[in-house]
Amino acid sequence: MVTFDPEGLTWAQRDGDACVVCHKRWPRPRMRVGRLPDDAPVLACGDCAEALLPAPAATVVAFPSP
Repeated sequence: MVTFDPEGLTWAQRDGDACVVCHKRWPRPRMRVGRLPDDAPVLACGDCAEALLPAPAATVVAFPSP
C-alpha cells in the first residue's frame, strides 16, 4: 500500500470523509488506496481508486497445440 503524506491532505481526506484524489465527499469514499504514516487508512472514490490501484494480472490461457 502507498503511504500518503498527511501535510498535503485536508482534514476530511485524513479522516476518510473525502476522496484523497478528487475531494468528493458524497458518496463517501470506500476504497482503501493507501495509508498515513500512523497506519490510518486513506480512502478514494470508485473512479479515483481505479486510477490508483494496480490493474489485476491478466489470465493467460494456452491454446491447445494442433
